[in-house]
Amino acid sequence: MDALGADRVQGVRLPSRFTSQDSQDDADVEAQRLGMRLDTIPIAEVVDAVERTLAPTFAGRERDITEENIQARARGLLLMAVSNKFGAMLLTTGNKSEMSVGYATLYGDMCGGYSVLKDLYKTEVYALAEWRNRCVPEGALGPPVK
Repeated sequence: MDALGADRVQGVRLPSRFTSQDSQDDADVEAQRLGMRLDTIPIAEVVDAVERTLAPTFAGRERDITEENIQARARGLLLMAVSNKFGAMLLTTGNKSEMSVGYATLYGDMCGGYSVLKDLYKTEVYALAEWRNRCVPEGALGPPVK
């Protein structure tokens, strides 16, 4: 945000039936603080459609990580569509810790043109966020987090 400016950054919130109201409220607050655009694209209907489509093939099998990954992949599909439509670069969200243990979902969390956090371990991501919240450059967006 500091490097590009609020007018060049778009957030996309992709809530599902598992997304808490607290998470949605937090996204609103952060987008307002940063002065950036935040769109909301609910994914429940997309996930339900995929699950209905696969139901005959998956008949007799228990729900497992497969269904969890459908949600992540639905998000990846929709974010790539927004990226393509507007000519914007989609940034992936996985960090080095997640990548090393296979936590990021292929064609879900890993969708995008660039992984900003790819060389940072999760502990470094937290440390970087704490530093950024303490050291707001002059003229940067938003006040330091207390």
